[in-house]
Amino acid sequence: MEVINLKVKQNHTAKNQNDVLTNAFIESCKALDPSIFEPYINENIYFEELDKYRFLQSLKDVFSIAKQEGNTNISFLKEGYCRLCNCEQANYEFYNKEGLFLFAYFIEKKENITTDIYACRLSSGKR
Repeated sequence: MEVINLKVKQNHTAKNQNDVLTNAFIESCKALDPSIFEPYINENIYFEELDKYRFLQSLKDVFSIAKQEGNTNISFLKEGYCRLCNCEQANYEFYNKEGLFLFAYFIEKKENITTDIYACRLSSGKR
């Protein structure tokens, strides 16, 4: 009988799992599809003070507005900053193919762990 030994990658840490969460959120926003992000959220996680399903619904609402304006996906994102509540704090701004600002989100982290994701209502890219 042959024994198979499996090796586990050493870089599979909470930090890397957290990078996966951040990347999944960004990909969800780029595709205007909250279902991409859904599998990465635990049932007991609250973002924007909303439970998993209410947060996903809020994403769907934001994405629906972008789609109603004729956008099918996000063409590019850039780092922006808040001009109101979190003055000068960095956020992610999402733009359409014409370069028009659509929406922005903060991804708040403490010790490389995502603690909150929430919309920025007055980001630097918003005119």
